[in-house]
Amino acid sequence: MECIMKASSRNAYTGKIIAITPSAIADEIAIQHESGDIVYSQISHASTVEMGLDLGHQAVALVKATEILVLTENEGYKLSNRNQFTGKIINLTRGFVTAEVLIETPTGLTVNATVTLDGVNRLRLERGHTATATFKASNVVLAVAECIVAEG
Repeated sequence: MECIMKASSRNAYTGKIIAITPSAIADEIAIQHESGDIVYSQISHASTVEMGLDLGHQAVALVKATEILVLTENEGYKLSNRNQFTGKIINLTRGFVTAEVLIETPTGLTVNATVTLDGVNRLRLERGHTATATFKASNVVLAVAECIVAEG
C-alpha cells in the first residue's frame, strides 16, 4: 500500500535518513534528498524512538516558508543555522504585504520562502539573482509513513 500525505508546507523534502546524532534530549537527523542535498532536523530523542527512525529509512522533512531566512551578499560569513542552500531565484511573486521567493540550488533542490515586501526591496531580490535560503534544524518537522492496511 502506498501512503500519500498532504501538507500545507511548500517545502517538503523526501529522502533517506543518512545520519542520526543522538543526545540525551535532542537528536540531529540528516535526510539526503534525491538532489544530493542534505536537510537537517533536530527533534527530541523521544520522538526519534517513538517514530522508529533508523538509518536508511525514508522520511519527509517539512519546513514552513515563513521559517526561511533569505540572505544575499553573505560571502565571508559563517552562520549557525544548520541548513543553508545557495542558488538562483527562479520565481518571485509579490503580494500586498509579502512575496514568495523560490530559490533553486545548482543540484535542483528548491526552497520556497515567504519574505516581506520591505525585505524584498532591501535585499533587491530579483529573478536570476543569487540568494541563500537558511533555516534552523529545529524548524524542520519530520514525517514517516505509517500505513495500515484495512482488513476485510
